Amino acid sequence: MKTRALEKYELEKVFNYIKNGGNRNGVRIRANPQIYLICFIQLNTGLRIGDVLSLKVKDIISGKIDIIEQKTGKRQNRDINEEVVKVIKDYCDRKNISGNDNLFTFSIRWVQKFLQKVAICSDVENFSTHSFRKTYAHIQYINNRCNIELVRRLLNHSSVVVTQKYLGVTDNEVNSASQGFKIIL
Repeated sequence: MKTRALEKYELEKVFNYIKNGGNRNGVRIRANPQIYLICFIQLNTGLRIGDVLSLKVKDIISGKIDIIEQKTGKRQNRDINEEVVKVIKDYCDRKNISGNDNLFTFSIRWVQKFLQKVAICSDVENFSTHSFRKTYAHIQYINNRCNIELVRRLLNHSSVVVTQKYLGVTDNEVNSASQGFKIIL
């Protein structure tokens, strides 16, 4: 299955099932605040699921992400939104976790299985944990005037070509956009 970025209405449906649970299409889901936070962090940071699951409180609570990515071995060190930090701090306070403690104790496979059930209940196709990272990338791309270099750096991709493919931006779209751009002096 090829994953994709989700539309706003799809995100709302998905997060509603994760937060509140439900029973639809023959599948029952219980509300899961930890999965909700995992997906929330992915959506707001663009981190891969493995990196989110390996986060320690100290890696993120200061208002910065400061980790070495598992897949690439590259350092990810940047500011994150203070609202995201507040949600994480509240979670840590409720769970009584701090310092070197892991935020989560789930496996990637367990999260993926849970989200498969959410996909069935919400009728959202071609969606998995990676969809939150792709959605983050698309939002950053649109909100920053199609600045593909910025998105490349946020995702720690090795080249703009990789990011272009990741976003699904075709060469024709790039050429068309560049043809339509004029500087008037």
